Amino acid sequence: MGLPLFDAHNDPGPSFFHFAEATGITTPTMAGTAESPHATTVIAVRFNAGVVMVGDRQATGHYIASRDVRKIEPADRFTAIAISGTAARGIEFVKMAQLSFEHYEKMTDSALSLEGKANYLSPIIQRNNLSSPLIVMPLLAGWDSSHLVGRIFEYDGAGGCYERFDFATIGSGSPFAESALRLGFRTDLDREAALELGALALYEAGDNDPSTGGPDFVRNLFPMMVTITDEGFQELSTDEVGARFRAINDRRTQSGGVAGGTLR
Repeated sequence: MGLPLFDAHNDPGPSFFHFAEATGITTPTMAGTAESPHATTVIAVRFNAGVVMVGDRQATGHYIASRDVRKIEPADRFTAIAISGTAARGIEFVKMAQLSFEHYEKMTDSALSLEGKANYLSPIIQRNNLSSPLIVMPLLAGWDSSHLVGRIFEYDGAGGCYERFDFATIGSGSPFAESALRLGFRTDLDREAALELGALALYEAGDNDPSTGGPDFVRNLFPMMVTITDEGFQELSTDEVGARFRAINDRRTQSGGVAGGTLR
């Protein structure tokens, strides 16, 4: 099938979202209510060479619907997008974001800036959340090649976009994760310290929030951990992630579940 042709009056331009609407390939919005598994929790932490993102793997309804959901995906080589909220709609949202960025670059022969990508998502979030009960709350992070720094953008339910200069967390485990992040964040974090802090914050969320899945040592399932730097999006191996969470779990076992008055 060839590419659709548009005249000067109805050309949708570089927006894939507008193109999808014009050609009728977007998913219809829903005015009623629906039961669907929800995905939580994702954390982003800035460090001196980029951003670390950590996300649990569990989707929860009235029961554990899935233990192996991927909530962090590369939107492109230097950008990651994560989701919380309705799992099915969130996965669709990630695919729409990936296609949107690729479509823009093909139509304009230029790449969106990281800030442009963040703002590009706002109307998509607004359209979904204000016209459907299937709420999605994304988190976008990436390497800004213009400023040579990692950046984090979070959103409110109406699509408002806000940059965070330290860390951000989305999902029902956020209060517990944020407490650990507030205690442990420093402006001079390196990669190792940021990974350790992100893992600890996710462990706290999984330990206290019933909808957040922590490390599953029985099934050998662990949260996702990724870095976004000038080398691009990189996902840590299962063995490396498992070792980090086993170390935290061993410390907690030795202390009987008590942090011991320090950030552990």
